[in-house]
Amino acid sequence: GTVPPAPMHLQDLMQSLTSLSRHQGEWLALEREVRQASQKEDEDSKKEARQKAQEATVAMAEARLMRALYSPAQLQEVLADFWFNHFNVFSGKGLTRMLVESYEREAIRPHVLGRFRDMLGATARHPAMLFYLDNWMSVANGYEPARRGRKPADAAPGKANGLNENYARELMELHTLGVDGGYTQQDVTELARMLTGWTFNPRDTSAQVYRFQDDRHDHGRKLWLGHEVHDRGQAEGEWALDVLARHPSTARFI
Repeated sequence: GTVPPAPMHLQDLMQSLTSLSRHQGEWLALEREVRQASQKEDEDSKKEARQKAQEATVAMAEARLMRALYSPAQLQEVLADFWFNHFNVFSGKGLTRMLVESYEREAIRPHVLGRFRDMLGATARHPAMLFYLDNWMSVANGYEPARRGRKPADAAPGKANGLNENYARELMELHTLGVDGGYTQQDVTELARMLTGWTFNPRDTSAQVYRFQDDRHDHGRKLWLGHEVHDRGQAEGEWALDVLARHPSTARFI
C-alpha cells in the first residue's frame, strides 16, 4: 500500500523543525563539522559543536512525538515504531546519531504499508545501518586499497582490514530468520562475504551515499543456506535479501 501524506497542520509543524530537511550527505557534513569543532582548543567552539548536535537530536525526538500525537494515521505510526525497533540502529555510536532521522524517514516510513523486501533492502543500504553494524568496512580478505591517485572520488576510505560478520549475523538472527531459523555460523560467514563492497564514503555530500565498491567485494565461490553462489557482485547480496525475505523461517519469526 501507499503511505498517505501527513495532514497539513502536521506538515507545518514538521517544517518548523528546519534541521529535518537535510539529506544523507548533509547530515554527514554536519557530523564532520561537529566533530572538527569539538577537537578545537577553544571552549566556545566545543560548546557550539555540542549545541548543534543536541539541537539535531532534540529535533528528531520532537518529530517522532509530533507524529505520534497529531497524525490521524495511527496505524502507520504504530507500524513505523514497530519496524524502527525491528531494524534498530544505535544513535550513540559515532555518526549514526546524525543519520537516525534520515534512516527512519527514508528506510522505514515509506515501506510500513508496503513489501517487507523493500524495507529490508532500504535498511541494508542506508548508511546508518552500514555504519552501525560495520558492513561499510567489511572487505574481502586480502583487499588492498587503491593508491590515492587511482581511487574513485566516491570510494570509501581504505582503512578496512578484512571481513566483518556483524551485519550478516544480525540480518539473519534479528531481521529475518531468527536465532533458530536453521542457519549455521558458516552461513553467517558466507553471507558476510556476499555483502562485501556494500559501503559508503562518510565524506560524500550526495543525497544517497550508498555505493557498491567492486574492488572490496569477495569474488570467490560461496555456499550459503545450501545454495552455491558464484560471483555476481552486488547482485549476490540482493539475491540473498530476496531469499531471506521469502523464507518460511522469516515469516514465523516476524
